[in-house]
Amino acid sequence: MMRASLLFVALASLAVAGCKKKEEGSPASSGSTAASAKPGAELAKPASPTKLPKLDLQLDVPGEVLVSDGIGAEGHLVNGPSVGAISIEVAKEAQTLDQAKSDAEAFTPKNLKSETLADGWALTFENTGSMGTNYWVTVRREIGGKSIACTTTGGEAAQAAAVLAACKTLRP
Repeated sequence: MMRASLLFVALASLAVAGCKKKEEGSPASSGSTAASAKPGAELAKPASPTKLPKLDLQLDVPGEVLVSDGIGAEGHLVNGPSVGAISIEVAKEAQTLDQAKSDAEAFTPKNLKSETLADGWALTFENTGSMGTNYWVTVRREIGGKSIACTTTGGEAAQAAAVLAACKTLRP
């Protein structure tokens, strides 16, 4: 199940990247024209609170994002140029950091890094696939008696770093 969710997030982030490239040249994107838009400008915007109504949570995400329903009944998909696509949902079963590391082995991880948080853990790694380098982020937090999974897989290191930072700000 986790692999299916990660695959969905990976595909959604690729779709967002395609939309971003299409919109960058259009006058309607973020109120700017192609001549005044600077590549990566979205990444420089400060993080601001983004509400996740199905989860009764919020997190800080840089730039403009779209919050939509996630895969499961209790979850959201957050899309934006600064983060790609983040899946945030109530985990159906608990997972330890060691279990997540074991799951990551299926992707031949490079630069595997883990971090223990006050209410959970974070795991990041890279792997190389047919479309180049992929950046994986998995964060598990125990918030309000629920195990919250915050995950992404994308093709940009800056987006993965922004997702990791955002997932760490999850709160009621």
